[in-house]
Amino acid sequence: MSLLKSIDDFFASRKKSEKYLIYLSIFLGIFLLSYQYLFPYTEKLRKQAKREKDAIQAKIDIDKAYIQGITVNGDELFYIKTYSKQIDALQQNLLFLQDKKNYLDQKIKELSYLLYNKKKWAQFLNSLTQLADKHNIEINYILNNFLDVTKTFGHVLEVEISCQGKFKNTIAYINDIEQSDLVVDIYAMKMSNNNPIKTLLKVSVWGIKY
Repeated sequence: MSLLKSIDDFFASRKKSEKYLIYLSIFLGIFLLSYQYLFPYTEKLRKQAKREKDAIQAKIDIDKAYIQGITVNGDELFYIKTYSKQIDALQQNLLFLQDKKNYLDQKIKELSYLLYNKKKWAQFLNSLTQLADKHNIEINYILNNFLDVTKTFGHVLEVEISCQGKFKNTIAYINDIEQSDLVVDIYAMKMSNNNPIKTLLKVSVWGIKY
């Protein structure tokens, strides 16, 4: 309270003009103090705000330029629509190819007897002697050669059969060989006129490598 009383006493003894001068001095002092400390800070904030504004404006300009670059005939989504259609077409084509592959796989499985299978061909070789017994044909020898096939489809087995028997029985024997489940081709045949007829057959078996 003594400080406030002292201040009141000080101003009470002063003229009005002196009071105004003192008030003005105090105001200027406060203003100068505020300017000295607050202005650099506000200036720093102003510059930072300007940098942020410039960065945002630059990004907006880039985005505008990009949109203009992808706009065709006023359509901003032109390329998106175009690429979407291309992707849909490729997906449809992929589904078509998958269905086609599955179809081919199924068909090849149905033709499994044609596949590269040595067990089946061993059974075929065994059937040659069984058919000979069935038709009273005497086998002299059977030669066979498994081929190392490099092609997808072709000869996989070659067989040479030397046999003898009656003509009618020989024809029946040859017919049964050709009726095999495998793809059999008798590509060479030689018969003698002796009785019994001697026959030399050359047979090829075809198959698929899958």
